[in-house]
Amino acid sequence: MAIEFQRTASDPVVSVVIPSVPEYDHQPTLACLDTQTLDEPYEVLLVNDASLDRSEARNIGLKHASADIVALTDDDTRPPEDWLDAIYREFRADPALVCLEGSIYGGCRDFGPRHYVGCNLAVRREAALDIGGFRSAFSEWREDVEFGWRMEQEADGVCRYSSAVRMCHPSTPRTAFDRELERKLRSEYPEHYDEVMNASVFRRLHRRARELGLTQRVHRGLNRIRRALGDSNVT
Repeated sequence: MAIEFQRTASDPVVSVVIPSVPEYDHQPTLACLDTQTLDEPYEVLLVNDASLDRSEARNIGLKHASADIVALTDDDTRPPEDWLDAIYREFRADPALVCLEGSIYGGCRDFGPRHYVGCNLAVRREAALDIGGFRSAFSEWREDVEFGWRMEQEADGVCRYSSAVRMCHPSTPRTAFDRELERKLRSEYPEHYDEVMNASVFRRLHRRARELGLTQRVHRGLNRIRRALGDSNVT
C-alpha cells in the first residue's frame, strides 16, 4: 500500500485525497494543488497502489487524512486555484454540511446536482467513514454516485451541490460503461435513479449513448476542436 504525502501541514483544515493509477502522470494535478489560494494549512495525500481499486484507494485516503474536511479528486484533473478555498468556505458556513459536490468543465462535464462525480467531491471525514466509505462492489463504475446517494440516506447532515466549487477535468473520461453495475445501482436505488438519472429525455439518451461508446468519441472530437482553437482546459 503506497500512501504518499505530497504536502504535509500541522493541523490542516482540509485534506486532499487522490487515488492514482500507478505510472499515470499525476504531476500536473499536484502542481495545481501547490498554487491554491486557501490561506489555511492543507495536506495532499496520493494513494498510488495498483493492487487497490478506486474505492479502496479513496477509503484508505479517508482513514489516513488528518483534517475533518476531505476533498476528493482524480489524478487527471486541474484544480482551479480557488478550489480548496471554495470548499472550505462552504463547510465553514454550514456545520450541518457533510457532502459537497460541484461543477466540472473541460473535456468532461457534470450534469448538475446529485451525480456526485468523484473528481470534485468533498466530505466530512467522520460522516463518510461512518457509512462505510466507498463500496468496491461499484468500482470502477458509479462508485461515487452510489456513495453520494448513501450519504443522502444514512449520513447525519446535509448533502449539497455548489456551482462555486469548480473542477477542470481536461481529458475524456477513462471509465467504461458497465451494464451490470448500472442495473445494480438502479435496483438498489430505484427512487434516486428515476429522480436523477431519468430526470430528462436528454439524460436517458446520453446514458444510452455512453453505453454504446458514442459519447467518448464525441468528447474526443470536441476536445480536438477545442485544442485547435487554443482552449487550455482540454488535453
